[in-house]
Amino acid sequence: MLSALLRRVRITTSAFGRIELGAPWGFRIGPRDTVVLHHVLDGEMWLGLDGRESRIGPGDLVILAHGTPHTLRHRPGAPVADETPPAPDGLSVRRRYGGDGAVTVVLCAESVVTGAGRALLLRALPPVVHAPAAGEPVPGLGRLLALLREEVRAGRRGAPLIAARLAELLLLNGVRGELERPSPAGSWRAGLADDRVARALDALYDAPERPWSLVTLARAAGMSRSAFAHRFRELVGESPFAHLTRWRMELAKEMLREDPGLTLGEIASAVGYGGEFAFGAAFRRVVGTPPGVYRATASGHRREDTPGL
Repeated sequence: MLSALLRRVRITTSAFGRIELGAPWGFRIGPRDTVVLHHVLDGEMWLGLDGRESRIGPGDLVILAHGTPHTLRHRPGAPVADETPPAPDGLSVRRRYGGDGAVTVVLCAESVVTGAGRALLLRALPPVVHAPAAGEPVPGLGRLLALLREEVRAGRRGAPLIAARLAELLLLNGVRGELERPSPAGSWRAGLADDRVARALDALYDAPERPWSLVTLARAAGMSRSAFAHRFRELVGESPFAHLTRWRMELAKEMLREDPGLTLGEIASAVGYGGEFAFGAAFRRVVGTPPGVYRATASGHRREDTPGL
């Protein structure tokens, strides 16, 4: 039931590296605007997050979906450098840091997640996803990791680029596996785990421009109107129309950022509004600024971020 949402997500790996760390070593990783992945090839390391340390063993995968500051070190409580280690230079595959002691080898990647589905997807994920090598909690994860390891170890031409694409598939697979895990009511993820509510979510994600009503959404879920409204609010934590409006605004923001040729009327129609006035009022209420101002601001940020283009 995630297909319609995931079609609105783009993942691009901006940096990828195979890093060898000789004990003693320890690094503090500062906040990021990216999703960070660590996969231990050999040895072990300790991840520090929110005052807790966790062992990450050989074959384990860690996904930090919010770019949360964290530490990595060769043993619990080991000193960490004040500065972040130099990030991989684009898609570089070999780096070496630390001392002459026991070696830990880690594949590290940073991925940029964009698209209208980004906000919903990342908000549903915990600060850290830890997939241990023992067993296979996420179907297919082991095969992807094996392909990634082989590509890096073989060192063939184009290995960095292919490994980066595999890292993107790895992230997508890990995210899907995490979202399929049980979740408490009121967290949106709980709605995905309910077949009937998930059908309605998939329908509104796939066709936000439709003139949805409580009756038509309930019909998509195969439920009565009153039962659907109660079940949706109980699981997702908001009404069906509040969720639909939020999704429409995420789509509108994407179009305003990415397609300057679209008029406000065309965007309004694409996200289910009959005219610019109704769309503008809804956009300002949810986003906090008029759509025209949002577009101008987003365009200014793009120019600042891409000098020379």
